[in-house]
Amino acid sequence: MDRIVYLGPYNNIKKDELLNKAIDYLRENRGDKFYYILPNGNLLTKYRNIMVEKVGQTFDINLFTFDDIVDKLLENKFYTYIDRETKEVLLSHILEELKEEGKLKYYGKMWDKKGFVKILSHIIGEIKRSLITPKEYLSRCPQTPFYREIGLIYEVYEESLKEYRMVDREESFFESIAFLKEDNSFFNGLDFIIIDEFFDFRPQEWELIKEISKTTIPIYINMPFNRDENFKTIVETLNTLEELGFEVQRVDKKDFSSYENMANMIFSKNYEKIKPKEDIQIIKGANSYLEIKRIAEEIKKHYVQGIELKDMGIVLANSQEYKNILFQVFEEEKIPCTLSRDINLMEIPLIKEVLYLLKLKENPRENSNIINRIKCNYIKLCEDEEREAIEYILRKTPFNTWEDIKNSQQLMTSQYSSIIDEIIHDIEEEGKLIPDIEKLEEYIIIVNYLIDKKNIKKNILNIYEKTEDYDILLRDFVALDKLNQVLNRLEALVYIMPYEISLEQFIQLLENYIEGERITWIQGNEKGVKILTPITARGQEFKVLFIVGLSQGKYPNLQDENFFFKEDNYMELKSIQLDVKNYHEKLDKESLIFTTVLASCKDNLYLSYSENATGDEKDIPSMFLDEILSIVEEEKIQWIDGDMDYLLKSNPNQLTTKEEVLKYLLHSYYNEEYQVEFIHMYNHIDGKSLREVNNRILCELERNKDEFNLYSGNIGDKYIVEDIKNIHKDKVYSVSYLENYGKCPYLFLLNNILAIDEMERTLIDFSPIDRGIITHQVLKEYYYRYNDNIKTHVLGEKEFLVENTYDYILDKIEENMKALGIQGEGKLWQLRTENNAQRILGLIKADIDRLSGYKKKILPMDFEVEFGKNRSFSIYEGDKEIYLTGKIDRIDKYVDEEKYVIIDYKNTDYNIKNIDDMLSGLSLQLPVYIMSQEDKEIVAAMYGIISKGEFQLKIGNIEEKHLVSKNHKGAVTKEELEELLNTTKRIIKEYIDLIHNGDFSVNPMECSPFCIYKDICRYEESFEVEV
Repeated sequence: MDRIVYLGPYNNIKKDELLNKAIDYLRENRGDKFYYILPNGNLLTKYRNIMVEKVGQTFDINLFTFDDIVDKLLENKFYTYIDRETKEVLLSHILEELKEEGKLKYYGKMWDKKGFVKILSHIIGEIKRSLITPKEYLSRCPQTPFYREIGLIYEVYEESLKEYRMVDREESFFESIAFLKEDNSFFNGLDFIIIDEFFDFRPQEWELIKEISKTTIPIYINMPFNRDENFKTIVETLNTLEELGFEVQRVDKKDFSSYENMANMIFSKNYEKIKPKEDIQIIKGANSYLEIKRIAEEIKKHYVQGIELKDMGIVLANSQEYKNILFQVFEEEKIPCTLSRDINLMEIPLIKEVLYLLKLKENPRENSNIINRIKCNYIKLCEDEEREAIEYILRKTPFNTWEDIKNSQQLMTSQYSSIIDEIIHDIEEEGKLIPDIEKLEEYIIIVNYLIDKKNIKKNILNIYEKTEDYDILLRDFVALDKLNQVLNRLEALVYIMPYEISLEQFIQLLENYIEGERITWIQGNEKGVKILTPITARGQEFKVLFIVGLSQGKYPNLQDENFFFKEDNYMELKSIQLDVKNYHEKLDKESLIFTTVLASCKDNLYLSYSENATGDEKDIPSMFLDEILSIVEEEKIQWIDGDMDYLLKSNPNQLTTKEEVLKYLLHSYYNEEYQVEFIHMYNHIDGKSLREVNNRILCELERNKDEFNLYSGNIGDKYIVEDIKNIHKDKVYSVSYLENYGKCPYLFLLNNILAIDEMERTLIDFSPIDRGIITHQVLKEYYYRYNDNIKTHVLGEKEFLVENTYDYILDKIEENMKALGIQGEGKLWQLRTENNAQRILGLIKADIDRLSGYKKKILPMDFEVEFGKNRSFSIYEGDKEIYLTGKIDRIDKYVDEEKYVIIDYKNTDYNIKNIDDMLSGLSLQLPVYIMSQEDKEIVAAMYGIISKGEFQLKIGNIEEKHLVSKNHKGAVTKEELEELLNTTKRIIKEYIDLIHNGDFSVNPMECSPFCIYKDICRYEESFEVEV
């Protein structure tokens, strides 16, 4: 009865001997007579491929991990497995009950936090992986709430699993071990068991080995990690195996490669400098992207030299940080790799649309929910062209609710008004199907019904007919199948959650499950570059190896896992007998893993890290990279830079993509260093790109001509320029006039000079101008009417109930409507009027509450204060006097001081500007208002947002601490305010000079994607702002 541990150096022949022993059995059709246990799926794949290649068609390849053994032990047992998401739901339910029972003191304030539940799930998993029962945990843990309450939660969790007849992944190890203790006949009939490439074992794996060791089956454990100075992890594993009766046999190896020598010597107290056959290349990237780009170039170099991609490996020290960047670069470089590219189910449009449907019912007052629902492509409300037009109109229209849409003259007078009515009707009908509160089981039935009723499968096929993109078709059907699986998994919660829940809770639950699902977007190529982690690289071999991400603090990652498993708690956790490691034990294991990675390299080794500079800080090399530098002769180290200059390569030997060749040719052409044959060669590869560049250059040449042309708003004709100057002669400028120019000179030309406008429509609602006039007038009359009431309330002398003045506001709105000739009749107009009244009431209430809260009391003083009438206000800039005019909505005054606050009313907070916008010239309004009050000390300027019932301060004297904090973006000193006003003067003069000179260039500071002139100017920009 053999119980042997083969301990040998890295890459010794014992692995091949054991593998050949298994292959011989397969050739004799005795594959069912042995078990071959490996630590990870990558090695399973590698060994299976070797066996199939050597044997051909064969059955019973019994390659397993320990997890597979557990699954096989329990495959005939009836258990309902609980997944991670269900486990978290169950824990949330337990926490809520314990909180209500008053049993959570230490964790009482965090029990309902999503992040805490996830950490708690991990903690319980680690306790169970250490094979500790709730009773054992509570008997061993310190008698403090920090530990006791975790034990209490764990205890109730286990009771709940039994109640619902469920097991989690960790419980399966308990069950399998218990099963083996009763009956280990499971292994009967085996001739031997091989355990290969392990250097340590988890507690549950140790228990399985103990039980297997009680059989008479020979067990061979191969540990190819022996060094002159062994790591503590290896020593402890060997000691435990010897206690279990295993004999340790040493395996020798005569010849060692440079990298096997390096793996043997690194991290040792005594070592000699080594001189590898090949230079070790160290890549230093300015950022992670350039680090991977540099690696891609090296891969292509080796591929050209005849090394196959499958013989190259990339080990990602930090896979979370590098995986997406690697996919991006490899897609650019057209390099295949073994790693499949997956996508989170939550990111797939089809899944988003199902959630949009639910979220709109849950919160119909959120305008993004409304737009998202209308945009839906798989759960359509209208045809594509209609949908795009309606979305376009909606994004141009300020609204928050369905009522806003119904009351919008811009929407309801458009040619799409009847379709909008239908959409509103359909969405309201959807809403009737979805209850605000219901049992989980009913919600699942409703979602399944909606999926079926909305013909999602048919719509997927319709989209495929239009796009003819099979990848999207496959993605969508897989996503729909995954969604159905999620709904089926949710059914398991029906017994845990038999009570009613809100729609919001159901959506959160559904999102939690969806976030845990991923689908494969691009299948990995088994012949591509192998992508691994330090753990999965064990037992592999590569002719060329790249170890990526060797930055200090990121690798090795020795940080605490969470608030429970941290260094400070190490002794207490050890006393509970949890399988935890302190800093030095973690470092020892990570060092061992790193040596296995080094030993997997045969010829060319690359080590890389990125500086990822932020400000004055840069990442530095990992301590492991420093270790290598300390044991390798300096002359055998070659540094490769991947700095920012690498984005524009000047060396043609570094060009690896068609796009880089184009950049290189253009740069060479610019420096007059180009070769004509290279351009001809590129045109043969790509006949479009250079032609497009040429067309754009010709376009720019046209734009820069003095005369008016197709592309530019610069007018060079002296007669037209003279006309423009005459138009503006003796002009008194309004703020909005100048701001329009600042935002976009070309828009200003079309709108203010040429007066090009959209097609007129008949209005059936207030126009924005009428609404503003009415609102401002009502506010003015209100504050005058209730001046004394407001004053006594703010000063704390007598309470003033604003709610009681609603009828007054309503009457004033109707009175002002009549004065403007607006005859609103019927229920629809009544709703519009009442909506306006409620908004005005809300603003006034918020205003009075705000004023009452100030330490220094401030009261409204004057309203609609005009300035510049009859050329009464001007500013001087240089030798130029500029006349300005405008109207300030309101000025407030301190009760006991000669200090004033300017307020401008805005209907919504769309496109509200801050002090940075004022300094850039995008917003001139508040600075001009302040300058217009020459005889007053203005200490603040703010906006009153009517739709939101709030006030936003944008400029405030930093000394007025009750008004503005020193960290507020709008806080300024007197000197800074003076500088702002001077800047505004300079900008105003600059705008006027440019207007007079006919400069209306297509060069906007703000460019809205909904600008009515976008088809004329054809300007494209990546960011969106409102006009």
